Amino acid sequence: MEKTALNDEQLDNISGGSRITYTVKPGDTLESIAKTMGVSVNKLAEWNNISDQNFLMVGQALKVKF
Repeated sequence: MEKTALNDEQLDNISGGSRITYTVKPGDTLESIAKTMGVSVNKLAEWNNISDQNFLMVGQALKVKF
């Protein structure tokens, strides 16, 4: 079964918090972004359909719910 990233409406329907888009910068890791945003690494990966948590691309836009 293929996972897909949550669309904006689905992300908005997650209870509580606000939704933002974070743009990956040089040196960022999924763990550092998650820590800064106050969310779990697993949730951040799930919301953005990231299967390899060690691979991010500079300029990649990540959906974040907090």
